[in-house]
Amino acid sequence: MLSINVSASNKPSSSIIAFKMSALSGVYFKSCDRKYRLKTEHNGAITSWFIEVSYHVQMANILAFESFDGGSHKQFRETVSSYSNHDWTWITRPAHSWKWRMVLSAQEMVEDAMRQGVQKPEAIFCTSLTDVAALRSFLPRGWRDIPVILYMHENQLAYPTNDSRDASFAFTNLQSVLTADLAIFNSKWNLDSFIDGIETLLSKSWDTSVHDIGTAIRNNSTVAWVPVELPPSDVVKSRVLHNTDNEGRSELKNATTIVWPHRWEHDKGPDKFLEIARTYSEKLNLRWIVLGQQFKEVPESLQTFQSEFSDRIEHMGYVESKGEYWNWLQRADWVLSTANHEFFGIAVVEALFAGCLPWLPEKLSYRELLPAAARGLSPDSVIDSEPIRCAIHEHLSMAQ
Repeated sequence: MLSINVSASNKPSSSIIAFKMSALSGVYFKSCDRKYRLKTEHNGAITSWFIEVSYHVQMANILAFESFDGGSHKQFRETVSSYSNHDWTWITRPAHSWKWRMVLSAQEMVEDAMRQGVQKPEAIFCTSLTDVAALRSFLPRGWRDIPVILYMHENQLAYPTNDSRDASFAFTNLQSVLTADLAIFNSKWNLDSFIDGIETLLSKSWDTSVHDIGTAIRNNSTVAWVPVELPPSDVVKSRVLHNTDNEGRSELKNATTIVWPHRWEHDKGPDKFLEIARTYSEKLNLRWIVLGQQFKEVPESLQTFQSEFSDRIEHMGYVESKGEYWNWLQRADWVLSTANHEFFGIAVVEALFAGCLPWLPEKLSYRELLPAAARGLSPDSVIDSEPIRCAIHEHLSMAQ
């Protein structure tokens, strides 16, 4: 239960306003007690407001299904499990063959949970590559009314692809969002692009009786950013000693170091990255750090980049150690994104927390991640960097 007591006096007194409401099982913190003192002035009279907030949430047993346990999905699972006070039991599938995961993972994971003898949970949690409607149908009798929370890491309508994509996957997303008791999108961009895409898709059906689908989706959805861990304290402290001037440029031979921390795939814009490197490397005296997950096939543009700019590359390749990863981020002055899509952007947020300035497009989820003063910047901008870094950290505090 959550109780809030508010009194207007020079010292705490009995409450004159009291509210009580049920706390959602998704609240991460088991208990909290806080007292706040606010001062207001009216007609020259100063009044102190004492606000007491306390709540206690009983730990919930959550059965969670992750059908694609890799990349940002896996990082999200590990972070939530580490910092939540609830008891999480995860059933996962490997991170490959995403189409098969959407079609079969619901049955596979429920059967796996039954084989493991998982006890009846108080809530069920799953993510966006799971068919929630199918998941409910495969649950045992007596489990199908358990609240299901769906976390939408991505949607199948706004994802750029060179191949024609079967619309059935988009409708699977739609059925999942409406079948869940609550759908949580990781950004407003993710939610808005999903609604726009579904409305466009449904408009192609000349006799559909489904109307006002956007309202139905919004009524069952909310937005909550991905939880992102802060860098270790030694990274933050070393950032203070970083050799940059007030315009975000390194004082070491006037070079500026840029980090590109993305998956090495077409949707992250490697062609655009090569174009930017060719345009600005010499003009702005740029040095490069290229991180991110690699796959068997490396985009040709990244191979070309490595060949053309070998004398300007400080590091290029995936880093296994998280500590080493943070150290590379700390060495960069700016974080660059050339992504064609970004539903949230964990790698960019980590770089911003590490002190990098944002060289990001003014689209996708990036507009949400940045305060107005930090949008549209580049190493060619004339700025006072420290106030911008402070504004970014304050803006991103909800993602900590």
